[in-house]
Amino acid sequence: MTNTSTRLRNYRLPSGNDHGPTILQAALATSAAPTYFPDVKIAGMKFVDGAIGANNPVFDVVAEASDLWCEDTGRIQPLVKCFLSIGTGHPGIRSVSDKGYRHLIETLQKQATETEDTNRMFHSQWREQFDKGRCFRFTVEHGLEDVGLAEWEESDVLQSATTSYLEEWKTRVVVKTCVENLRLKKCEWSSTAQKLHYNNGSANEKSRRPSQPGSRQEV
Repeated sequence: MTNTSTRLRNYRLPSGNDHGPTILQAALATSAAPTYFPDVKIAGMKFVDGAIGANNPVFDVVAEASDLWCEDTGRIQPLVKCFLSIGTGHPGIRSVSDKGYRHLIETLQKQATETEDTNRMFHSQWREQFDKGRCFRFTVEHGLEDVGLAEWEESDVLQSATTSYLEEWKTRVVVKTCVENLRLKKCEWSSTAQKLHYNNGSANEKSRRPSQPGSRQEV
């Protein structure tokens, strides 16, 4: 195992290989935090916690989308209708008693800090999309500072902090903008589907009509 991140996919890029994991394998590998969950073996390789290499994977998502839809130019921004990033707040990470894991904990603490650094960098590069309501970032700002990685059972604290965050006026405004973005996209897709259905139906109807004497049948 290394500290580099690997994109697990069940599809094949125009160029490159894929590991072909199942959804369960990918989920277990991504969440396999050391000291809590065992590593996962896929295609002969062992994988652990995706947060170690990409705690905030926004740039990995951008790179993957660019490889899929604009491999030659890499300019994915004009194609993005809605980019949604969801964080886990600012929980920090507590130390554990076993000194053998000190280096691991220091690494995780560094990754937790880099999550927000990555977000600031991403926001800077995608500022136009944020300003136009095409890019969104949601993460609890206060209330999770004392909830560490080991306190996964404190769901009441997580729920309370998240509810308070979502009830804040500035959060509600951004959520409303995001919902409107997704709603319009659904309407656009529905409208396009109806047009395609109508056009195909008209074409089929026209092809079934018998040609009139003296008239020319269109194809």
